[in-house]
Amino acid sequence: MKMNSELKNIFLVCGLLVSSPAMAEHVPEIDCLIEPNMMIELSSPVSGVLDEILVDRSDTVKEGQIVATLKSDVELVKLKAGLENFNLSKVEQKRSVELYRDGVITLSEKEQADHEAALNQLEVEHAQANLELRKIRSPIDGVVADRYLMPGEYIEDKPILKLAQLNPLRVEVVAPVTYFGRIKTGVHAQVKTEYGSFENLVAKVVVVDKVVDAASGTFGIRLELQNEDNQVPGGLKCTVRFFDAQEEAEYAGRNSLGNVITAIAAPDTEEPDMTEIDLTGLGITEPEITEQSFPVEQENTICRRIGPFKKKDSLITLMNALENEINGYDVLDETTESSLYQVTTDNLASGKTAKSLKTEMNQAGVNDLAIVKDDTGYSISLGVFRSEKSAYKRVAKIKKLGYDCKVVPKQVSKSTYWAEVTASTSEDALAELVTASGVADTDHLLYQSCSTEILASGDI
Repeated sequence: MKMNSELKNIFLVCGLLVSSPAMAEHVPEIDCLIEPNMMIELSSPVSGVLDEILVDRSDTVKEGQIVATLKSDVELVKLKAGLENFNLSKVEQKRSVELYRDGVITLSEKEQADHEAALNQLEVEHAQANLELRKIRSPIDGVVADRYLMPGEYIEDKPILKLAQLNPLRVEVVAPVTYFGRIKTGVHAQVKTEYGSFENLVAKVVVVDKVVDAASGTFGIRLELQNEDNQVPGGLKCTVRFFDAQEEAEYAGRNSLGNVITAIAAPDTEEPDMTEIDLTGLGITEPEITEQSFPVEQENTICRRIGPFKKKDSLITLMNALENEINGYDVLDETTESSLYQVTTDNLASGKTAKSLKTEMNQAGVNDLAIVKDDTGYSISLGVFRSEKSAYKRVAKIKKLGYDCKVVPKQVSKSTYWAEVTASTSEDALAELVTASGVADTDHLLYQSCSTEILASGDI
């Protein structure tokens, strides 16, 4: 039987495809675990008393954003004193230049004035650096996974927050040694999560271990999964299926063409040139290509909660300033209950008794006192604390000086206001518009998704 050249070529191509390593037997689905790309237990570079924590669990944070502050009254005073000394030394330096020009002082005396000004400038810079150290900033873009401390607690070597970077995510795979050498860095894989309806998750292999664990007969693989809007939480179990050579080519083609499919090819065959094939003989009608056949890019609209605002008027002022830049907004009123612990004496007989006791306690070295009068009579307040532990430490210290006092728990309601904003812009651009508005007290605002539950990082 004589075989024509075209048929010979077809068999030759099929033989090459079968023998090619790229078309080897598919690696079956393997169990995996989706983890945050980075987990950071954020602490302070200096010790001190925690003044304020500006974020809570599941809040989104940006790199460089201030998330907590330490009490810095002493550092502020040092900075002001340094500025005063610097300004005075600059005046002295200017005067010394004039006196040297007139021959009243020597060059050595003029250089001494220059030296004093330079030293005072360094003192100011040192004070500014110390003040900056008491502002705890996020080193990454991510979410708050956990919050360990409360305002008022002393920080020495304890972490304040745990931060999770959810974009990109890490997909960790432990594969049998039989697949070693068949999976290379740079290939892609489809990821399916055990829970949640996340579709079209494609990750890229970035690490393949070069050492096999002899005891278990396995080796590790790490993939990188893009997660632009933090839609996929960390901590999910999953399965991963690696692309073969044909799927890799199709995936690369879809990406390079903007996810528009331009041809239909049968599996395991070369893609035919559709312009040279008569479709009518096959019973297939060629689709009519119109402008409506292609997807139209939709305007990107986001919804973000901006806050908290202590005053509703400040929120309204900012929204009015952004009126031409946003689509609309709603005002949300949030009331939170918090526990405070007041250290106080028992009721005293009269205001005169309270005044006399306050004077006596001041002389004994007890400061921060205040006489309180209410419906039950007079008493002396020795401070209000957010931490119950701190309150009882204060009681123990006062009792050592011979004075009786007690801890009285109090519930305090606090109202804050948020703006739920819809805008046709990115979150970063929205934050820049807020900064450019010039409205006061917008430096520490948070930007959250309107559906904050999708930002939760799970049990990680």
